[in-house]
Amino acid sequence: MHEFMAIDFETGNPKRVSACALGYAKVVNGEVVASNGYLVKPVGGHAAFQSKIHGIKAEDTDDRPDFGSLFPEVREIFSFPLVAHSLFDKQVLAALSDHFDLRLNFEYVDTSALAKRTLPALKNHKLKTLAMHFELPTFRHHDAREDAIACANIYLKLQDGVPEESPLAPDGDLLEFHGLITGILADDEVDYKEAYALLYWLEDHETTRTKYARLYATTKMALEDDNLDDIEANDIRSVLVEIQDDLGSAGDR
Repeated sequence: MHEFMAIDFETGNPKRVSACALGYAKVVNGEVVASNGYLVKPVGGHAAFQSKIHGIKAEDTDDRPDFGSLFPEVREIFSFPLVAHSLFDKQVLAALSDHFDLRLNFEYVDTSALAKRTLPALKNHKLKTLAMHFELPTFRHHDAREDAIACANIYLKLQDGVPEESPLAPDGDLLEFHGLITGILADDEVDYKEAYALLYWLEDHETTRTKYARLYATTKMALEDDNLDDIEANDIRSVLVEIQDDLGSAGDR
């Protein structure tokens, strides 16, 4: 795929609908031909933990439009296949679509998951690590526009090693859940975006959430204070390892 939009969202608070920045990079014929970034007034305002990560505060977005008001200006972005560096951005976009009744349907590629499949020996699969691996220019992480450009260039590099996808089986939710766990554990650590992506996925899949209630409770409790310290991240990781082992054993039977 050599024509797509790489996107990146930053959020103002733990709610997935709270986008406070959007960046994009448009790729045509394998080259970034346009890029831009927008500040957005987030639904629910700003929380200290998120502001500490990306540096965006209430005074930066007070006079900016909310995403519903911005959408007519950026609508074209979402008519292209979308690429982003986590499941998190897909969840943010879906939440924004629902909240503002935008009725978006979009094709989506997660470069983080793709990198974990194609470069399993890499020490981790964070955006900066992959940029260094591919010798891409340095960039300001958590600046939505610069993250989107980095993501676009990483995806272009990764495409040469993309394995063929196997067709989705009837138990697609379980396969997706297993893939989500495998992706998170690929670099043996759980970061903030992965934890929220996991929590949001479980909230959207009641049957799996009920079956793995301990994982849901552990993840939700860890994120209750809008923070994720090393102990909490390790608690989530430990439960994920147990589930991964159980799923692997079940597949061997």
